[in-house]
Amino acid sequence: MSAEQLKTNDLGIEKINIDKIPTKVDINFLISRAREEKKKENKTNYIFFIIASFLILSIGIILSL
Repeated sequence: MSAEQLKTNDLGIEKINIDKIPTKVDINFLISRAREEKKKENKTNYIFFIIASFLILSIGIILSL
């Protein structure tokens, strides 16, 4: 095995074509992606807040009986 030369295709590694990599970055695309991620974070935070408040409220009601 040491005498054999391994090719990149044999290893499952694809060569990256430098011509296909874009040289410019669209700032509007990056900003919109950041806003979408922020919306997802806010949504999950609201869900966790609602679940936690519901648990605290239900435990308070059970303890008051």
